[in-house]
Amino acid sequence: MPLSPPQPAQPAQPYTLYFDFYDYVSGQLVDPVSVQLDITYGDYAGLVPDYAGPFTYTGASVAAPGTLWRIGTGQYGYQWEVPATIIPGVYTANWTTVYGADPDTFLTPENFPVTGGGPFTPIPAGDIGFWTGQISYQPSWASAPFVIPLGSVDGNGVAWILKSVTGWDAPPAVGQVIQRSADHGGWPSAQYYGPRLITLDVMASAPTQAARDVAKQQLVQSCPISDLATFTYNEPVPKLAYVRQNGTAKITTTCPTLTDAVFKIPFVAPDPRKYSTVPLAATATLPVPVINPLTLPVTLPAGFPGSTPPIDTAITCTNSGTFETRPTITIGGPISNPSVVNAATAQAITFTGLSMAATDQLVINTDARQAYLNGTFYPADVTSAWWVLDPGDTQVYLTGDNFAGGGTVTVQWASAWA
Repeated sequence: MPLSPPQPAQPAQPYTLYFDFYDYVSGQLVDPVSVQLDITYGDYAGLVPDYAGPFTYTGASVAAPGTLWRIGTGQYGYQWEVPATIIPGVYTANWTTVYGADPDTFLTPENFPVTGGGPFTPIPAGDIGFWTGQISYQPSWASAPFVIPLGSVDGNGVAWILKSVTGWDAPPAVGQVIQRSADHGGWPSAQYYGPRLITLDVMASAPTQAARDVAKQQLVQSCPISDLATFTYNEPVPKLAYVRQNGTAKITTTCPTLTDAVFKIPFVAPDPRKYSTVPLAATATLPVPVINPLTLPVTLPAGFPGSTPPIDTAITCTNSGTFETRPTITIGGPISNPSVVNAATAQAITFTGLSMAATDQLVINTDARQAYLNGTFYPADVTSAWWVLDPGDTQVYLTGDNFAGGGTVTVQWASAWA
């Protein structure tokens, strides 16, 4: 950037982004192997979709709109034609470079503001509004899910407008402070988040009265009472919650015109977490053990159970949210006495006495604290610690006995927010 803080970008105006790359050891400007620019809104590249880009340096040395060019050794620029319809806010220039003999990849983000623009005029009748998301429910008997495309127009020509969302900020706390006996104050007992209560104000603007009535039926079908639907809210970092109709309330509908319907939808999310819309998964395979009977199979001094995995097949699970998340773990044989360990806390979920063949599969749900071997319930050891993935990076690894190589562990999770 030419200034710190950088000058704001303006809609429908060119804006030049600058980048300097220095060698860490010498402190001199150097040219990396490759340079790429991604422009995002709300978070870093890889965590949210690109707003613009990626733009890759292909050898240009002259400034031109829409071109990433080299200014000099280690110095690059990009002239971005800012869209006229851009939403104001703080955007991020994500410069990804590859450098070194290894080589190594570096992500260098820098924020810059965009002022002006934005759809802040009143929403006319039949428009799709400003906020977007969807309600999706897949019943077992239906071949396709019921989807309400909030902030969009469906196949029947009905414009679905998400007018407001309440209860999305934070879930309620459940617990109490116990009054001290014959003394002032109280004792703080355990307190937890309770189910999240969410209320949506939604408007359906249809081309005909018949289409409006179909939209009313579709909405009710998309909001189950005893199953869970998915509500997605497209914030700058899109998130979702698993919801159903609140049992103490009902969907209310008013029809201000013959072709419009306004709904107030009371949802309850039994799981108070808001999850990333991008699920993550990683797999590791146990190698064939190499044991020399003439030497110890360890290097002295040896470290024993702690925060460091005993094998080099640990999985690094990154929770980019602000609250713990609970993964689903799948173990494939062959292995005996499998144990899945959280290296950050040394907690383990163990199955003493279980011998798995190559065709066996053990699925562990750390939220329900249950495991299923080939689809049949199989209890973990009572001494197991049902660990979670805290915000940040957590290494997870599989260990056990009598494995001849090929045993696998797969961890599936999504970043979570409270």
